[in-house]
Amino acid sequence: MATKIFGLSDDLIEFRGDVKGEVGCYSTDDDKHGTLVICSDGTILEVKYGKGNLAIWWISLLNKGQLFDELIQCTNEDDDIYSDIATFKDGLKFAYAATEWQRVK
Repeated sequence: MATKIFGLSDDLIEFRGDVKGEVGCYSTDDDKHGTLVICSDGTILEVKYGKGNLAIWWISLLNKGQLFDELIQCTNEDDDIYSDIATFKDGLKFAYAATEWQRVK
């Protein structure tokens, strides 16, 4: 089953498909970094709420893994799903979400 990752409400990141669940994501519009999502295929996403000063979830692709399919951009905060949507092909095993992260050089 394919997986979709997207923002919901103003405080949740949703995972639907092979990976199911949700994680809390709070006040990322004012933070330097959003929530880091690390997927089993090597895909790394940054997820934030408040894209372009709009009530839209923003997803940035930091690393593309082998099962990553596409990133569907959202530009209208009145859409049913007011979020960018990351889609994956069948086979994703897990995803981790980190609210605090720092790059080690």
